[in-house]
Amino acid sequence: MLLIFPPALQAQALTPPPEGAKAQTPLSLDLSGALTRARNENPMLRAAKARVEERRGLITSTRADALPQLTLVGDFTRARDVSILNSGFADSAAAFGLSPNSLVGARSIYTGQANLTQPLFYWGKLGTAIDIAKMGEQEASFGFTTSELDILHGVAKAYLGVLSAQAEREVIESRRSTAEQFVSDVKAKLEAQTATELDRLRAESELLAVIPEALQAEAQVKRALEVLNGQLGLDPKTPLALSQLGLPETGPKPAGNERSELAQLRQQEAMYRANEKIITSDLRPKFDLSASYGYQAGKTENLWKEPYDTWKVSVTMKFPIFDGLRSSGKRAQNTAQLEQVKQARIDRERSVAIEQSTADRELEKTIALNEAARRAHDAAVEALRMSRESFEQGLITSLDLLQAERAERQAESQRRRAELGLWSARFDQRRSLGLPPL
Repeated sequence: MLLIFPPALQAQALTPPPEGAKAQTPLSLDLSGALTRARNENPMLRAAKARVEERRGLITSTRADALPQLTLVGDFTRARDVSILNSGFADSAAAFGLSPNSLVGARSIYTGQANLTQPLFYWGKLGTAIDIAKMGEQEASFGFTTSELDILHGVAKAYLGVLSAQAEREVIESRRSTAEQFVSDVKAKLEAQTATELDRLRAESELLAVIPEALQAEAQVKRALEVLNGQLGLDPKTPLALSQLGLPETGPKPAGNERSELAQLRQQEAMYRANEKIITSDLRPKFDLSASYGYQAGKTENLWKEPYDTWKVSVTMKFPIFDGLRSSGKRAQNTAQLEQVKQARIDRERSVAIEQSTADRELEKTIALNEAARRAHDAAVEALRMSRESFEQGLITSLDLLQAERAERQAESQRRRAELGLWSARFDQRRSLGLPPL
């Protein structure tokens, strides 16, 4: 009986590679190298860094409001002003022998001067605005830390996902190789009349059943690699050669850091409280200093000469009387936003506490599962050895041996998954404590 493989496998086996195609060298990475690359190349992490730089620029622009502003002005104006013709002097100008045209002739004015403005007293508004800008930079830094931890743990989980998919593929490929060998052995025994037609059908059925699982396992490996490449800032088709992890080191629970999410919310609360001072200062009088010095003349040769120099110094007070209840609305809005952030922080603190206790329990469970999976695999290996001996002695059928082989492979898959689950639980515990994966 001939085995007919699916068209997809036939196409893969028969289609030659395109001319000039070269196999791309896989990029070798261990977990530490993957995390380092993600720190440098992940696009979302770069965006978070840019947000911190944006807040630093905001500090500079906010501080500028409290510093003197100096402006140099150069102006040329040519105008014809007829307002004098509408005054009483124009009516009596004819009595002095003056014509109206001589009073309203076009004139040129050249101006060159320096203007200085300086806020004098704003009831702490400018200093508070600078403080809020600095708090904003710190708040963005906490946000960057949160993004970095999320991305690094996402890379670690994606790394585990690739290893898990590859381990599953290896198990299925081993099952497939074993099934092919069984088909060959059963055919040989069938010719020697030591096996039945039923044994051959069972062996071929096992082989055909494992082929779809092999295709699915290969697709899962490719999908996991694409996800990891995206986290690392690489092209999704980049081949990777990942190092195995083994078992994580056992040790006491690490000391955690303050969660950056909670620190970010506390910083936002401080910003809203400081903003209350700015809103209050808008209702009080403010004092500004303005000064200017320069020259103004009708002819260019008179510029920069006396007595064509002009100057002015003034101190201005602005006292808001009624702003249409704008400040009252800002205060109500600021109070509501402060309450929202406060409640979000309280809710997040409770979530973090639950997350930490859950991570501890999951770690204990995965340690027990890993030990159970290891023992189960050892038992399955011994059972497979005994089944092979019994099959060679003719005490069991090929179906029994296939079932023992399948049980051993399943136990191997469960053992590998338990090891990777132990790493995943470690990562979850470290994330709950505000720590990177490694």
